[in-house]
Amino acid sequence: MGLFLNPGTGNMQQNMKNRFYVDKSMLLATLNQQLDSDDKFVCTSRARRFGKTMAGNMIAAYYSKNCDSREIFSGLKIANDPSFEKYLNKFNVIQLDINGLLSTSTTGSVVKDADKYVREEFIEQFPDISFDGCDSIPQCMNKVFKATGEKFVIIMDEYDVMVRDPAVTQEQFREYLLFLNGMFKNTALSQCIALAYLTGILPIIRDRVQSKLNVFREYSMVDSGPFAEFVGFTKDEVKELCDANNMSFEAVTNYYDGYLMSNGMHIYNPKSVVEAMTRRRVQSYWTQTGHFGVLVDYVRMDFQGLHEDVNRMMAGEKIPVDVSTYINTMRDFARRDDVLACLIHLGYLTYEYLDNDRGRCWIPNQEILRQWAVALEVTPGFENIMKIVNASKQLVEDTLAMNADAVTKGLDEAHQFVANNYNYNNEMALQSAIRLAYFHAMDRFCPFKEPHLGKGRADIVLIPSTNYGKGLPAVIIELKKDGSAESALDQIKNKEYFSDLDNYFGDILFVGINYDSATKKHSCGFEKLVK
Repeated sequence: MGLFLNPGTGNMQQNMKNRFYVDKSMLLATLNQQLDSDDKFVCTSRARRFGKTMAGNMIAAYYSKNCDSREIFSGLKIANDPSFEKYLNKFNVIQLDINGLLSTSTTGSVVKDADKYVREEFIEQFPDISFDGCDSIPQCMNKVFKATGEKFVIIMDEYDVMVRDPAVTQEQFREYLLFLNGMFKNTALSQCIALAYLTGILPIIRDRVQSKLNVFREYSMVDSGPFAEFVGFTKDEVKELCDANNMSFEAVTNYYDGYLMSNGMHIYNPKSVVEAMTRRRVQSYWTQTGHFGVLVDYVRMDFQGLHEDVNRMMAGEKIPVDVSTYINTMRDFARRDDVLACLIHLGYLTYEYLDNDRGRCWIPNQEILRQWAVALEVTPGFENIMKIVNASKQLVEDTLAMNADAVTKGLDEAHQFVANNYNYNNEMALQSAIRLAYFHAMDRFCPFKEPHLGKGRADIVLIPSTNYGKGLPAVIIELKKDGSAESALDQIKNKEYFSDLDNYFGDILFVGINYDSATKKHSCGFEKLVK
């Protein structure tokens, strides 16, 4: 076994020692269906800390010759799949981490380093085959295939780092393009490849890289295809982790759920969920994934009203976006939709396809919403929205104190900022204003938007957090337009929104809010149910 050629099971064994390891082995069953077919070239892209490297380690452990990984997989789901035995340890595997090669290179040439390291291992593992001291990886593969008929599985992690990293020179980039061309545009070499699995943050770069990788079928945060359940943790997997570790599934779901895959499946960031399990605390771990500076840089570009779009998303709205023209780079944006598409792939937004190249995007969950707030705090042009966000801490206190005058004033200010002359009296604008005004409720509560309760659907329900909300009441907020605060309170009681909170044993605070479209003013009333 080697480090790059037939690396064996070492990396996967290390991954499996994590006590929160989640079985994603059925990814192999999906890949087995694509082996040696027109679909054998696979490029999957997803945001940082969504398990790309762990997937690569598993693929290497399963297919690698020169080892027996049957025991490692025996307790995993793939062991019961009909294709398991057929392809287990049947291929030579080449596993390359392009980011690792770039960061440790002493020659300045990722390609030359990769050729050298892999060639040395070819010489060790195939002593009966004559290799030249200048043979490239494709040349070594060809020699092995001609001599033995053995095929290869190629795993390339962070394939796009040579495009993303601004420190990469034009000379290094051109050399890398030639490398990709030799690996994947070589007709003679194609017959040696049983599977090529590329991962990165961005889909294939359209302007300069696409021609070298146009044999690949792409799966991304925009269109995950059959790989949706392997992008991150599914809801069932998170539920199982929470049950096994005595963590509140409701709290974890409320904070980390929200990434929507193309098949409608909800996906969670594995890094965040594992950190929450490890530290037994639901909070934002996104800062360990990437610095928010990229957000600051991108939203400064106020393409076609991008600032207004960000304001709307901060208030909980979904905005239209066309991702079809994005060329998959992290710079040289030409339009507002390019910036939004990039942020979808980076994990700062999530996406839903509608029809005819139309879709919409939004901030996926409370964790990422936190990072947006941190970024906008230091971004010119967002002073007004941050004023509302920062004031929301006091609004929560005023609500718990049932201070009607203070709450009314806070809601008026939030509504004036969120709405404009065209939509001021729109109910959606009113709801967005309320959500923004209560932004910091998530510090101590788990907010639920329009949950089904009793005989209807409440507008907002806040359940005290198990970590920070002890002693606080649950809060049910009902909104009315051109009615009265009293009628909003009556609706909470008449529709028995509180009846489905039987598992919650604390007090419940009813908040009735009315908006008068004639005066453009709010009013509110309170009642407390002592349980």
